[in-house]
Amino acid sequence: MRDLAPDPLSDALDRLIEQRSFDLHFQPLVAIDRAEIYGFEALTRAPADGPLHSPLVLFDTAARLGRLVELEHLIVQRAIQRFKALGLPGQLFMNVTADTLLGAREHVGLLATALAQVGLPTSRVVIELTETRPVEDMAQLDDALQALRERGFRVALDDLGEGFASLRRWMQMRPDFVKIDRHFIDGIAQEPLKQQFVRSIVEMAATSGCEVVAEGLEQEPDLEVLRRLGLCICQGYLFARPSATPRASLSARWSGRLAADAQPRLLQNDLALPLEQGAITSAAQLARRGPTATPAVTCRAIVDLFHGDDQLLAIPVLDDQQRPIGVLRSLHVLKRSTERYFMDIFDKRSCVELMDRHPLVFDVATPLRAMSDAMSNLDERLLIDGFIVTRDGAYFGSGRSSDLLKAVSDLQVHAARYANPLTLLPGNVPIDHHLDRLIEAGETFAAVVWDIDHFKPFNDVYGYRVGDDIIRLAARVLTQSADPQLDFVGHIGGDDFVMVLCSADWEARLARVCEAFDTGVRSFFSTEHLAAGGYVTLNRQNQPSFHPLPTLSAGAVLHMPGSHDSARALSAALAEPKRVVKGRAGGSRYFVDRRTPQRKLLAA
Repeated sequence: MRDLAPDPLSDALDRLIEQRSFDLHFQPLVAIDRAEIYGFEALTRAPADGPLHSPLVLFDTAARLGRLVELEHLIVQRAIQRFKALGLPGQLFMNVTADTLLGAREHVGLLATALAQVGLPTSRVVIELTETRPVEDMAQLDDALQALRERGFRVALDDLGEGFASLRRWMQMRPDFVKIDRHFIDGIAQEPLKQQFVRSIVEMAATSGCEVVAEGLEQEPDLEVLRRLGLCICQGYLFARPSATPRASLSARWSGRLAADAQPRLLQNDLALPLEQGAITSAAQLARRGPTATPAVTCRAIVDLFHGDDQLLAIPVLDDQQRPIGVLRSLHVLKRSTERYFMDIFDKRSCVELMDRHPLVFDVATPLRAMSDAMSNLDERLLIDGFIVTRDGAYFGSGRSSDLLKAVSDLQVHAARYANPLTLLPGNVPIDHHLDRLIEAGETFAAVVWDIDHFKPFNDVYGYRVGDDIIRLAARVLTQSADPQLDFVGHIGGDDFVMVLCSADWEARLARVCEAFDTGVRSFFSTEHLAAGGYVTLNRQNQPSFHPLPTLSAGAVLHMPGSHDSARALSAALAEPKRVVKGRAGGSRYFVDRRTPQRKLLAA
């Protein structure tokens, strides 16, 4: 008989299991609604120079050779140890195949013991069932899942949309998490069918009480669509690649951006808020006088200053007119001072040799919102050093990042009291406050009232959750069409919004709103309803009635100084253009009543 040819993959697997020569990488799952890491998925990596480097090859080989369960047990143990050793926050997601999961009742006690030994509660562990292998015995699977849940573990269904009978298995398993396969996430911003699939999954998840995770997120436009569709947990290269030593927190870039997106307008219209006495609203209130330096100060003197005060983190450098030209950072200065020969060369040279020539500088009038935006885009290594505050270009004081963060948090809490809970846009109180302030100041602006036409029939056909998505779309379109430095967007309630536009191109912005809404809203409709331009429902007389697809309509008034004496009067003036535009057919549209300001001016 011929000898069987040696199997290099079998030999490689033997060595890998015997030597435990695999590593664990971790990729974060990000809670985009809270701007924080929700947990980490453990991902196996075999030696890069071996034939089993590809995870697909590794697990296929283990399954073919009957060693899959043995391998996965080793991986789970290693994942627990590394997760704990790295001090990672949140949930630990671990992939197992059906082969391993079917024996969970037998091994769950050992797993719980292993977790207890490293001080990791079972409630922080999520067991993911991958769909690469079929399940032959659903009763045994149910028994295994029950054993895991009795011990406090949670369960996820991985790669929904790929593999074996995904939706049926979801119904049978009733998992705590459903992870949507990356095929449906990548490019979703350009694919209405993918959007409809994900929207359906989110609605089903809400009914069944489980969380939805979007896998494979790589593009920012996709992130915006996922947020609109109601997904709160995302995972992918956009945030971080898998790493053997991952960050325990989001980068400053993403934490700031996600926080701003999660609460998009709580700070944008901070001047419209009726604030309590003593509330911090600008850079001036955060500035403190502190040590400064001039170019005449030597490097030696600066090093001695930082050595003498470990609470001193940064020193502004001022020119002869008291204007900041740079900042000396404690960490950088002390690190350079320890370099070989540095002090011998730079001892008596000007401290400008050590300064950062691009400090973060705010004018005293800079509002918290603008400061928060600037800080969120700053390299996190520089956050600890704070910022400089100037008045008319001259040094006014220095501020600490911690004070800014607290002030922003306090303002967000205050703003939330007046915000619409669905869109987080300012509600009626700040809307009236903002209008009265502009009127009293004699400003020229366009006041615009928007609402969604044919909204109730849409709600009846597609359901209130999709109706909420339409309202969020309108809110996003309005805010994206406004200049955050000049304009104001508020949410009266339901499907009614207000824009207060001080921008010179305000009418072009209204046209932009109409175009953007009509484009964005198409993804909400079925192909049949798009083709028909609407849908038929039964009216109160139980007769069929055709309803067009939702559009936006707006009535606008151009307010000139003296045109109206209060927000109440201006609100009454908006009723007529709103009535006129409602009588017009077509897509999203607006009508501007230009009569009132002109008549007032002629009378004056």
